[in-house]
Amino acid sequence: MPMRITGMSSGLDIDKMVSDLMKAERMPLTKMTKKKTQTSWTMGLYREINTKLSSFKSVVDDMKLSGDWKATKAASTNAAVTVSSDGSSNIMNHTITVDRLASGASKSSGSAITNDLAGSSLPGTTSIDSSNNKFDITVNGIRKTITLTPNASYTPATLRDEINTQLSAAFGAAVSVSLTGASNDQLKFNSTGQVTLSDVAGNNGLTALGFAAGTQRSNRLDSAAPIGFSGNMVINGKTVAIGPGDSLSNIMTKVNTSAAGVTMSYDVASDKVIFTSKGTGSTAKVDLTGTDSSILAGLKFADSSPVYGQDASVQIDGVQYYEQSNTFTKSGITYTLNQTTPPATVVNVSVTKDTEALFNKIVNFVTKYNETVELMGKRLNEDKYRGYDPLSDDEKKDMKEADIKLWEEKAKSGLIRRDSIVSKTLSSLRRMTSETVEGVTQDYNALYKIGITTMPYNINKPEDAAKLTIDETKLKQALASDPDSVIAMFTNFPADSGLSEEAKYKQKGIAQRMFDQIGSSINELSEKAGKPGTVENDINTTLGSSMKTFERKIADLEAKMKKKENNYYVMFAQMEKAIQKSNAQSSWLAQRM
Repeated sequence: MPMRITGMSSGLDIDKMVSDLMKAERMPLTKMTKKKTQTSWTMGLYREINTKLSSFKSVVDDMKLSGDWKATKAASTNAAVTVSSDGSSNIMNHTITVDRLASGASKSSGSAITNDLAGSSLPGTTSIDSSNNKFDITVNGIRKTITLTPNASYTPATLRDEINTQLSAAFGAAVSVSLTGASNDQLKFNSTGQVTLSDVAGNNGLTALGFAAGTQRSNRLDSAAPIGFSGNMVINGKTVAIGPGDSLSNIMTKVNTSAAGVTMSYDVASDKVIFTSKGTGSTAKVDLTGTDSSILAGLKFADSSPVYGQDASVQIDGVQYYEQSNTFTKSGITYTLNQTTPPATVVNVSVTKDTEALFNKIVNFVTKYNETVELMGKRLNEDKYRGYDPLSDDEKKDMKEADIKLWEEKAKSGLIRRDSIVSKTLSSLRRMTSETVEGVTQDYNALYKIGITTMPYNINKPEDAAKLTIDETKLKQALASDPDSVIAMFTNFPADSGLSEEAKYKQKGIAQRMFDQIGSSINELSEKAGKPGTVENDINTTLGSSMKTFERKIADLEAKMKKKENNYYVMFAQMEKAIQKSNAQSSWLAQRM
């Protein structure tokens, strides 16, 4: 790159002069770049239509075979069994009886794991006064203070009766007190819920009742407190390590997140731990074999032997089945067993054609068809705005974003106006919507006979000319009257392979014909502009080859422009040197004179 000398001697703005000169020189490069941009836009429009056709092809592909139309629905006559069809089940009736539901395995503590809420033995008489007549009790989360009537000679029995009187007034029947122990002289609090006793500040009520002072006492385990024992719990062969500081809540989390396949829970009402298998059926089990004896004793399990679930027992159409789950599928019908059926009671299941699903399938076909032809019609009829070429970077510098957007919208408009590939595709699809299908009942062998017709021409919206409209009442009547013939109109296929191509075409269903046409059009568009998502300069496509040529020519022109620019700077540099030399000679002569 030559050294660039600014106009220090001449006083000229050399950079601006070179820039202005290069504008004229760059005109061929700018023109070539605009052609490349316009080709890229054109390619994008072809690919846009290709994408839309591919989407519609997927819909048609799901309609061209009769097996795609197996839309059935199932209904049960009894709430003991609920049913549903995946659409593939055959139209027929079934009978089912439920002898037994599938269940999971469950193993629970043999007894309450918390000690009874009982005090120590009371003397023959107990004196209650203002210093020891109060205590707090919490029942199922509700805390109240109990105040006993002062009495200098309460016997255990009369003290029990007094406490029960106060408890009844405070909680009703939720909690009561009884006498226990060898001499029937210990107070024991009883409840199906959780009961916690607490001291009242400055009062020794619980001590007088035979309970140690200074701590809370409960008839249920505190799941957040350390459990007090440690070791290995083995469940279905999976080991869960328990530390001395683990609480019951921590242990349950460990078990429930392990691979043992069980759920561990704690029932406050019964004060028992329960293991329940996550699955059902005869393979589901709860097996504690290998668990440390201290853990079994702490959780009140008498043994570690396994327990198993059981399979559901049902008869369908007189055939006996044993199922591991209460929900299972047979021949496209999903059965859900909710309860057993009484003896001699049979649940009837009917499978019928789901005309609503068939209706929705056809509506979806029409919707996707309309979206596709609307886009093609729009591109084929877009106005072509003369003089709106792609903008160069220099042209964009002096424009607002909104103006650039409006300009480019007009520059892109009409790039594939009246294109032969798109036009042929649209014409073919539109023609197929009015054709008849040979070999199908005449009352239902064309779209217009089931209530699907083309929209009238609108001069203001010519892209709507190929769209379809649905007479929903007529379509539903056709599906209710003869759904098989309606399906055949879309799916029919010539049975005789020896027919001419024209004869085969006439016997093909509408979906068959469209599928073939769309596939052909997609191939043509791909050869023209490449498949959506592929590189633009693929020389195996028509426009891709043009893009490659533009890229090569642009690279050559840019190299020439660089060389030309450098030549201009060389020329001006020589001019600057000449002026500088002339100025030096003039100065020397002036000094001599």
